[in-house]
Amino acid sequence: MADDTPPSETPAQRRLTTDPERIREWAEARDAVPIRVRDGEGHGHSFARRDEMGEHHEEVTWDEFVERFEDDDLVFAYHEEEPTGEGMGFFELVERDRAFERADLGRDELEDSLRRGETVTTEIVETQVVETEVVERDTIESEVIDTELVEREVVDSERLSRDIVDTEFVADDTIEVAVDETRLDTIEEIERYIVESRIVDIDIEQDQEMERDVVETDIELESVQRSILESDVLRSSVTADDVLEREVIQSQRTEGDAVRSELIERRTLEEELDERLEMRYVLEESELVESDVVRSEMLEGEIIDVEEYGSMVTGETAEIAGDETMADAGSDATGIDGEEATATGGTAPTVELSQDEQGKDVIDESGQQIGMVAEVEGQTAYVDPEPGLTDRLKARMDWGGHGDDDYPVDAAQITEITADEVVIRSE
Repeated sequence: MADDTPPSETPAQRRLTTDPERIREWAEARDAVPIRVRDGEGHGHSFARRDEMGEHHEEVTWDEFVERFEDDDLVFAYHEEEPTGEGMGFFELVERDRAFERADLGRDELEDSLRRGETVTTEIVETQVVETEVVERDTIESEVIDTELVEREVVDSERLSRDIVDTEFVADDTIEVAVDETRLDTIEEIERYIVESRIVDIDIEQDQEMERDVVETDIELESVQRSILESDVLRSSVTADDVLEREVIQSQRTEGDAVRSELIERRTLEEELDERLEMRYVLEESELVESDVVRSEMLEGEIIDVEEYGSMVTGETAEIAGDETMADAGSDATGIDGEEATATGGTAPTVELSQDEQGKDVIDESGQQIGMVAEVEGQTAYVDPEPGLTDRLKARMDWGGHGDDDYPVDAAQITEITADEVVIRSE
């Protein structure tokens, strides 16, 4: 490495030496110390005055300098005279082979002189430094070798649709419903990646011919990180410059000129899900909202005698009036209510039917199962003798009428109505 001050001496006045003491005398005469140039090319050693050292200079001891000088097989080229003006004058730390190529002495003669510790004065042929613009394009291949979903949280959920696909009575008052739902979830995730990268191809462009065919290249960590951010390794769309500026990716070199990087990605995404759910409901009450006759069919008919019909109506009216008179008389005579009258042999009061009885079991006074109330019309209950699950659901939900096989039971034939059963008289 040479001082920038142009030499005023002729080439014949330049000297070469490998004697550490001679080099130290030259440096101390100019108040210079050995330094190492950070990020410098080649061996990286030079000299600088103490008051002119820059931030990229690092002072080294003379022992360290001599050790590196000998290990790298260097030759010190310099001018003997004191420099005039600023600067330290001409000097170079040259590799031995290059010094031999540039000197006008024979290689053997020069090497023998240097080996004996002599200072040799010789002409050094100057080399022209030509700036060459070199563009290197590296093809970097990155592979995710490990990934871990550290955190996943649903922060919002919206139901888009819900359809009932099936219903079934699993008990007298319990319905199981199968439902298809479509839901839109908003999710926050944090994922950790370990990515391994390596150079798989090098393309070099230059505007002048290179002095050597082999170009040594070194993969730069920032280039690797940029290639990862601009690839499809991550799911997020990020700006490489913003990420690199925050220095949130950790990268280090591994064996085989590979680079291993660790980075953490936080993302928000939407997922649309189709799900099938099974839900159970307990029936508490039912209400007739609307009723339409969807079918009517004549099962049996006849013409009856007008006088006979009139006597039937008159007899029923008289029987009802007589029962009421007896009930009133019994109450006045004994001071007891209608229930006590029944206990002593009176006629039981007639119950009143409603839509709530639909779906209830029908039994006789001995407890024997007879059927199920399929429909209530006025004060007549139509009993299905062999109800299925679908029939029970329709009856409870008031979704249909009675069938051809259902038989009518008047309220007068019913002795008791409970929460789950209708009891009829045994005849």
